[in-house]
Amino acid sequence: MSKKCREQIAIANRMNMEKHYDSALAVFNANQKGCNSKDGKEAVWVGKARSYNGLKKHTEAITEAESALKLSKNTSLNGYFERAVANEGLGNQEAATADFNRIIELTEKNQNVKERATIYAKIADLDFQAGKMAEGDSNLAKAMQLDPNNANFTIAQGDRYMHAGDYGKAFEYYDKAVAQGRTDMDMYVIRTNARMKMVQDKYKTTNTQELRDKMSPVEKDQVCTELKKALSLGLKDMKMEMFSALVCK
Repeated sequence: MSKKCREQIAIANRMNMEKHYDSALAVFNANQKGCNSKDGKEAVWVGKARSYNGLKKHTEAITEAESALKLSKNTSLNGYFERAVANEGLGNQEAATADFNRIIELTEKNQNVKERATIYAKIADLDFQAGKMAEGDSNLAKAMQLDPNNANFTIAQGDRYMHAGDYGKAFEYYDKAVAQGRTDMDMYVIRTNARMKMVQDKYKTTNTQELRDKMSPVEKDQVCTELKKALSLGLKDMKMEMFSALVCK
């Protein structure tokens, strides 16, 4: 997959995560010809299937998911997942169950414990994106049980609590991830974004000046500690740099 293709797919996937399905679909369609490698094509088809499922256009989602499955010779976990979600939406529960069972079968056949754990974590991520929270929790727990020292799974658990608005619990896991060795820039970007979301949710604003005036000294310290660390590790983000200049003196 080319760098440009990877970047555009990441943008579209983020739009899907934020439930901007029409925008995501537009990005996938605009880059479909440019993403002509095997993994690029699969990622686009799966992404489009996810967009269509989000838009409740389940028949179209099945078409895209089956393209991904055909290309992968029926090994695409994402393809099975999106087709299962689409069939659920259409009321085809038997077909949906068959695809979910196929995902489990493919996962459990993998004898590499760490790879199997990674697959469970991926399925959990797909579950969360589809709003299947209980299933996501269960699959993430399986991943963490199989590979308990994997900091990425610890972060995923923190993200789960962060999206649920339980920031105290989220940072318990983020702190654990740091203790497990995740001290890179990406870790502190995650922590910064979580602290920012925490105060934005509390004060119902994303305006920097309003946040500066409303945040308590403790909250400013929490946000600025994470942000300064991310910037010191190489984060290049104009909005974050401006926030730091205005708030983190």
